[in-house]
Amino acid sequence: MQAQSAYEKGYFVDLNNQKTECFIKPETWSAHGALTYLISYKEQPQTKALSELSEVSIEGLFKLKRANVQLDISGDESPLLSYTQDPEWHTEELFLWTLVEGNTSLYMYEGGGLKRFFISKANAPIEQLVYKKYRTTSGINLNEAFKQTLFENVNCGDSLFTYFTALRYNEQALIKHIVAENNCGGAAVKVYPKTQTEISRPLPQTSILDAKENPKPEAKKITPPTEPGPSLLSNKERVNYFGLEVNPLLRQIINLNPNSTPTNNPFGIQFASNSTRTGRGIGLGLTFARLKFTDDNNGVQRETINRDIAFRIGYERKHELGKRWIVLHGYDLVLGGSKSRTETVDQFIGNIVTETTTNFWGLGPRAGLMFLLSDRITLGTETTYYLRYIRDTTKLTSMPDSKQKTSEFVLTVPVVLVLSIRF
Repeated sequence: MQAQSAYEKGYFVDLNNQKTECFIKPETWSAHGALTYLISYKEQPQTKALSELSEVSIEGLFKLKRANVQLDISGDESPLLSYTQDPEWHTEELFLWTLVEGNTSLYMYEGGGLKRFFISKANAPIEQLVYKKYRTTSGINLNEAFKQTLFENVNCGDSLFTYFTALRYNEQALIKHIVAENNCGGAAVKVYPKTQTEISRPLPQTSILDAKENPKPEAKKITPPTEPGPSLLSNKERVNYFGLEVNPLLRQIINLNPNSTPTNNPFGIQFASNSTRTGRGIGLGLTFARLKFTDDNNGVQRETINRDIAFRIGYERKHELGKRWIVLHGYDLVLGGSKSRTETVDQFIGNIVTETTTNFWGLGPRAGLMFLLSDRITLGTETTYYLRYIRDTTKLTSMPDSKQKTSEFVLTVPVVLVLSIRF
């Protein structure tokens, strides 16, 4: 009974596509390149060479599948790194570990110092997800083409490229994404538990990994270049933006006409927080301005103080176009007001004070465009079209108050530049 308990229920499929239900011993197969199995506990153990099988599985434990695939054989570690970002493709017949089985499936190959992940969708051919380290004159770079592949082909939820930018090339991250992809499409999905590490990888060596065809370079004493750090968005569920209007600064730098009319941007300080997966989020804007000046109107001294404040809050969604551009759209609720006080000093009439107060609220759509200067810095602009409801009150010395209510549509054209930091 103790010997029998070492066998687990499973099956294997031979090269003639004949399936055999049996009990398999999860042992160290690589020692002899064969599996040990029982048709029933009443019979004697038998062996089957892996070279005669196309598929083998132990229920609830693992599944191996033979496949003809394009395999990138590029070295993964120094000093085997190449100086080209392109994969070194070889067509190979390999056993792949099944990690996720569904309408979209995930596989893994591990052997000969390589670890590669593969996908297939709706019974399409199995293809490798490309992730390659390569050497440059300035250090080590990464070819992470697998992110673009998943963004374009395995993206049922219409996730932003920002989400894929943060996706890691490892079992945990890829399993999570492929499971979510199947769930999104309503497909049945099966995940094989990570007990495979307890079993020796029974993957046959391929000729491309033979030392005669791929001799290792002579050992050299070199200092490995620093590998690139993780992306800003790695393992982040949200990305935040803090931005400031930079038009006044640009006018100073490039010496534009200092007397030109300032750009009409009611929200000089901006903040947004967006989901890295969907791009949905909240946007805030704030501005406050105070202006004080005096003038002389035909001998009559006047002092004027103007104060303006505006605030907006709204829903927005960002979409990435490629790797550098971001477009956004949303709707805002806006609140604000202004107050102007002018005191006129006349030697005959005396002091005359005029106060004008304006309060408003409104709502409307907003759209914008942002360019990624770097992983953390963006430069963008936006346009808004708000319906505003306005109430004006004017107070004049020795005169009754004047009140007026109006409404208007206000279009802000995209001439304001906002420099933002992402964190």
